[in-house]
Amino acid sequence: MKKQRVFYIILLLGVSACTSNQLVDLTTAPEHVTEVPTLSPLPPETPTSIPTTQLIGPYLGQEPPGLEPKIFAPGIISDLNFSEYSGSFSPDGSEYYFFRFSRTSEAVLLFSKIVDGKWSVPEQLAVTAEYDASEPYITMDNQRLYFMWNYPVPPGQPRYPYFFAERTQDGWSEPKQAGQGMFLSSNLDGQLYTTDMSSRGVDGKTYIAKITVTDGVFTEYERLDIDVPIGEPAHPCIALDESYIIFDVRSGNYLFISFKNADGTWGEPIDLTDHGFDSGAGGAYISPDGKYLFFALDKDIWWVDIAVIENLRP
Repeated sequence: MKKQRVFYIILLLGVSACTSNQLVDLTTAPEHVTEVPTLSPLPPETPTSIPTTQLIGPYLGQEPPGLEPKIFAPGIISDLNFSEYSGSFSPDGSEYYFFRFSRTSEAVLLFSKIVDGKWSVPEQLAVTAEYDASEPYITMDNQRLYFMWNYPVPPGQPRYPYFFAERTQDGWSEPKQAGQGMFLSSNLDGQLYTTDMSSRGVDGKTYIAKITVTDGVFTEYERLDIDVPIGEPAHPCIALDESYIIFDVRSGNYLFISFKNADGTWGEPIDLTDHGFDSGAGGAYISPDGKYLFFALDKDIWWVDIAVIENLRP
């Protein structure tokens, strides 16, 4: 029987701001942007019974978005009865892992994969079933699955740390503890970034950090020198070529982007609400092929063409 925990309450506090639905002013465009996308959320689509014939092809058989965002896989991944915050595709695009929660249920890590040419109905990942799990990320070599897990840890260890499972012939291995962090992202070469939570209990601050990984374990954190104008940076999303990083600043929402300068330093963060993004958007994620930006908004996962970011390059 699953043990009762308070993890999902803390999780709700962290991402509850994502439910805001404020529209932004798109009447003024910066000179270097040739087209300003309308990124206010579209009316939610009502989940229906999805024929399995529609679950064929890339991205769970969904029609790709353009410069206007769409709810990702309504009725399959994004469910009106629950909240979904983040997900991760395998590099070959054949698997998708995400987590779901509500005010009356624990955080559950779910997955769908291609079986006999069709995407399977999402089901819980068995190795995480005993405890709440969230924020999955598959490494670029397709060999490790990281996730936050409420497995009991010894006194003095970070609460709700990251764990990882390694791919085997039968699925995934038993999880091992990786270290503290919140929300993972990596470049094309597999360099991981996360939210450094190590000093949050002391000064209330969080930091974006590059991680040194040894045999799957987080051994060093190199904090990025990014001067954030408001809030605390969290949930980093690094570009595949490391030319920019997207992050949110208000406990799971309000996105900024910083482009890397020629000398390797990070440029002044750009407020993405000035460029069409809803202030409730957070938890950004770039698909492994670099074509789409995913983000959480209004309890669902949304996606949009990556051009909305590329158009902002200095």
